[in-house]
Amino acid sequence: MEINCQIAGDLMVPYLDGTCSEDSKRALEAHMAGCEKCREQLERMRGEAPQAVPAPEAVKLTGYARRVKKRRAVIAAVAALIFLAAAGFTVYTVVNLALKDMEAREHPHLFSQPPTEDTDPNTDHSDYQWNPAEWEGVTDLTAGPLETTAGEVSGYTLFTNSTEIKVTVDGMEAVMRLSHADEKTNSTLQSHRGTVTVFVGLSAAYHYRVTVEAPPDTPVTVSDGYDTPITFENSLRYVLHELFGIGRDPYALK
Repeated sequence: MEINCQIAGDLMVPYLDGTCSEDSKRALEAHMAGCEKCREQLERMRGEAPQAVPAPEAVKLTGYARRVKKRRAVIAAVAALIFLAAAGFTVYTVVNLALKDMEAREHPHLFSQPPTEDTDPNTDHSDYQWNPAEWEGVTDLTAGPLETTAGEVSGYTLFTNSTEIKVTVDGMEAVMRLSHADEKTNSTLQSHRGTVTVFVGLSAAYHYRVTVEAPPDTPVTVSDGYDTPITFENSLRYVLHELFGIGRDPYALK
């Protein structure tokens, strides 16, 4: 159907609102196709149409969502900082403990007084400074392993700053005995059989003696129990094992 400019003007508002019928829409579009004046009027009306204003409730919800999002971002940032600080402190602590462990192993505390039969192994020796390597006739295993033979090993008076003494017999099983070197009775403290024996639960407050039942020329090695090189890496692995149960203790007796 054909309409004039007056009817076209009346239809423009519902047309822009999308509320006019399909017939009215087609009639208006057909009229504007041939009427430049009405087309220009419609464009002006379209440009002046007010933008939709969100309801107050929508504005309120948008602001709340923005605050929640900001609060979550702050919480996440704080949590990340706390995590980084805790991780940094943990790394710092572990590294320092590893350095201290390496230092202690490289420079073990040595007891100052020669042991006697009455020496209490639980005595506090923390203030002693004398080096047992100066004891005449005493072999200090902290300075390195003793390489000897089965026939000669019993003639050595042994000192260890560890709690273990490790004895290795080359190529054969043998009975190995440990006793206090200062006891005249030379009574056996521990006895084992094998090619490698570790005497445990010892104290630096005492001197010890080892005997090996094997042919006299059988090579025998006696050490304070630590075969692993003392390095920062090994001390770090030791600390991680002790604190968190990670890996194994590299200094453990094998």
